[in-house]
Order: sequence, then C-alpha cells, then structure tokens
Amino acid sequence: MKNYKPRVGIIGIGNIGSELYKRVKSKNWDVSAVVDYDGVYADITKQTKLGDAGNLRPLDKSGLVFLAIPTLDDGETAFKYIRQCLQEQIPVVTCEKGALSNHFSELERDISQGRIGYSVTVGGGSRLLRYLAERRGPQVRELHAVVNGTLNYIFDGLSRGRSLGEVIEEAKRLGYAEPGAVNPIEVINKEAIKDVPMKTAILFNLFNPNGKKLNARDIVTNKIMDSEIRALEREAQERRYIVSITKTEDREENVIWGFKHQVGDWYISAGFKHIRDNPLFRKLIPSGVDNALLISEGDFGRDGTYVISGPGAGAGPTTNSMIIDAERILGIN
Repeated sequence: MKNYKPRVGIIGIGNIGSELYKRVKSKNWDVSAVVDYDGVYADITKQTKLGDAGNLRPLDKSGLVFLAIPTLDDGETAFKYIRQCLQEQIPVVTCEKGALSNHFSELERDISQGRIGYSVTVGGGSRLLRYLAERRGPQVRELHAVVNGTLNYIFDGLSRGRSLGEVIEEAKRLGYAEPGAVNPIEVINKEAIKDVPMKTAILFNLFNPNGKKLNARDIVTNKIMDSEIRALEREAQERRYIVSITKTEDREENVIWGFKHQVGDWYISAGFKHIRDNPLFRKLIPSGVDNALLISEGDFGRDGTYVISGPGAGAGPTTNSMIIDAERILGIN
C-alpha cells in the first residue's frame, strides 16, 4: 500500500469541493474528473470539458467519488449521483444530507457494507456519527445533540453581547450559513427548517433504536416569527438549539420554536431549549461553531453519560473528515 495512488472524482466544486480538490492534490492523489453544474471537466480549472453534467462516464475509472454538492432539494439529485456511482461499483464519500435523510432505507445496505462514507453529514468534522456507532445499543436511553454549528455560532455570539445582524453577517462571510439566505430570519429558518430535520433523520436512522426509519420530509416545521426572534435575542445566554431523542416525552420542556416528532416509542424534539432545564445540557453545550452529542445510558444516566464535540462547519474540518472516510474505504493507513 505504500506506493498506492488513489484515483478519485469530485462532484461539486463549490466551497467544499474546491477545498477537497486542493487536499487531494496535496496528497498526490489523481483526480479523474470534476463535475460542476454545467459539465464534467478534467480538473478544477474547467479548461477541458469532458461531457455534460449528467454524464458521469469520465468518473468510471475512479476508485472513489467525493460528493460535495449542497442540498438544494430533498436529496433527489444527490441520491441519483450516489446510486449511479454504486451501480458502477464506485464507493462514495458524501457531505450532502438530503439523500441519507430521505433515502436511508435504499442506501442502508451500502452504508452498512462500508461503500458510503457519511461522517460529515451530521457534525461536520467532529465525527460524532462514528462515536454514536460505537455506543449505540439498548442501553442508550437519551441522545441530545447540537447538530447545527451555524445556529450555535449565532447564539454563542449573542450570548457574548454581539448583535444578531453582526453575527449573521459574519457567519455568512465565513461560509457557515446555508446558501441563498440573506437576512437574519431567512438564515435561521433555513438552518432550523431545512438543515436540522435532515441531520435529525440521519442521526436517528444510524442510531436505529427500533428498526423504524425516519424521513426528514415527514418532520413538520414552521417558520420562526419575528416575535420569537426578539424573545431569543433577549434570552440568548440561556438558550441553544438542541435536538433530543428520548424514550420518554418531556412535556415540561421550556422551548422556543422547533418541532416534535414520534417514531415508535421514541420521542424527538428540537428547538431553542433553556439550558438550565436539563442538567445534561450543561455538559452538552459547545462554543462557537462546534457541534456536540451527548449519549445517556441506563435509566436517568445510571450507566454514564458520554459527550463528544468538535467543529461542525467550515471547509477545513469537513474536508479533513471526508479524507479520513475515503482513506478508510480505500484501505489506506
């Protein structure tokens, strides 16, 4: 393996795809082709076009494909790309959330057999999904997670006395916010209505406590109102957007906005929760753009609580984790 030189393809050459390309080339890996919205190209300069965007044939000689497109639909585009690659026996490492959150059942076998690298779909560079995979089982009674680094970054900034407009603009400039959102309400809505349900579905399905699957599109969400934004600004020091998956429903939650959903005997809730309401939240809350996952085992945490946290957004941590997934799939290191 010492002289093994992987040949990879990259679908999507935006923020993440461009960083992936640089990191792959720095490792002296070959790039068979890159796919952008307007065609397939020999490299990131797009000087040599190899075909139309829907034609993935130039990727056929790849040992692995990185899927680095944003989720602009419910994952249908990404699912099509993943399925095409797998049909050609090409494994995929993806950062796109829609496909796994709405087509998990169709992809589950390939995930379990190690043909899909998915670590960054929830938690970015923190690799919290890998941590969950090692601890999942009937002993787990509660999961609590901060899975949106952008919302955590915004409210961490507000808790330090910064203005909402200032923090939002910084999050956009740093590439933390979902594409297309402009003003603060749009940014918060896009993160919590689109991003969080997708990550919640992936988290639940990989935890898979009762064998039933959750599709993100089945989670009902509503847009945040201006009055709720104002309340959150006032209480920013006391609230964070937290997703909880529990065996018992907490009817006394002090939460602003969010959603609730039930799958079998498991209750899923998300929203801007008061961090003093649950003593576990004090162990959970990360700073800045980090994500975190808390796993509680046994009744009332009798068998212990376990926490992992790390960078949840940003091209650097995301691409680092995608490279780790690729090396694992390719048998490197």
